[in-house]
Amino acid sequence: MNSNIQNKIDTLTTSTKFSGNIIFFYAIDIGDEIDLLKIKQRSLVKVRSVPLSPYFKDYHIPLNYSLPNSKYCISSDIHQFGVLSFCYRIPFENSFEELKLKVIDIKSEFDQVNKKDIKFVFDAVYSAIKKPHFYNLDNFYYTVQIEPIKGVSPQEFKDKFGSSIASLLRLETQILSKYQKNEILSATTGYSGEDMIIIDSEASFVYDKEYFEPLEFLSFANIQQLELQYFDRILDQKLNHYYKQQSYKDPWLAYIPLLSPQLNLPISQLIALQVDISVITERLENSIKMVGDSYFTHLYSIISKQLSLAEWHQSIKKKMGIINEFYNFYQDRLDIIHEEILTIVVIILIGFEAVLMFIK
Repeated sequence: MNSNIQNKIDTLTTSTKFSGNIIFFYAIDIGDEIDLLKIKQRSLVKVRSVPLSPYFKDYHIPLNYSLPNSKYCISSDIHQFGVLSFCYRIPFENSFEELKLKVIDIKSEFDQVNKKDIKFVFDAVYSAIKKPHFYNLDNFYYTVQIEPIKGVSPQEFKDKFGSSIASLLRLETQILSKYQKNEILSATTGYSGEDMIIIDSEASFVYDKEYFEPLEFLSFANIQQLELQYFDRILDQKLNHYYKQQSYKDPWLAYIPLLSPQLNLPISQLIALQVDISVITERLENSIKMVGDSYFTHLYSIISKQLSLAEWHQSIKKKMGIINEFYNFYQDRLDIIHEEILTIVVIILIGFEAVLMFIK
């Protein structure tokens, strides 16, 4: 290694001030569905045109709009499946020692800023929301981006400040154990050898000037995690409600063949919910297209793993499997009852016909 570069690295300490940006991602579920066309036609918010990302399929394209008096918000989107997303960028010039406290302090501040922004948008687009519910569920993620130091490679920077980066991503005031540090730093990738991104479950660290493309994936994964958590919670609520109805009795019309499918029974509602969830989760899962781009495919796989998206998918699939078992059991029981009713009707008709013949 060049002695000048080594000297430069040696002069860097946790007290050295670095410049960069803190990026906050917020995602909030506000309803079952949002009519984006209605918002545009009625100009409910100030829509703006932004370049479309080549990595997302057409049916996931959100509606981008401007927020009034928002100095730090670099992206605000309305998603058709009932979600608002916001991205705030806050420049900084601090040391690693100061950064953790800064993130904690401004997180509280921007939570309040975000709530005001949500309220503004919710009120503005209320008429376009199907089953609106203000601040139903929210999700948060943050990224710390540092401008690369000339002559200091990502690996050298990581070797020098690995412990500080790991503590920053967990917002720990104490130095983490070697095992914890290595686990966090193992989720590292880069594109050209001059950049680095470290992904953790609650935050990420970027050592790069060109960092906007990774932000798109982090923002989308935050939204995806929110929706999966939302569906998982809804399924829990519906299944618990169904479990509690031990004494529930089907209306007598349910036992009449050809009429039962037209009734809005609890099991029918569960099946309808299952279909809706399957469609949306499938679209979320397949919204990103990475044909021929191995780097972003790898990046997104790391993000998905760190945010436990596969585990959330699995939990939802397991609960939808339980719904299928309920439905099959219910349908089998109903089919048996229908057959018995039809058998009784046939017997009654035969007996009635025999009585008529006897009378004649």
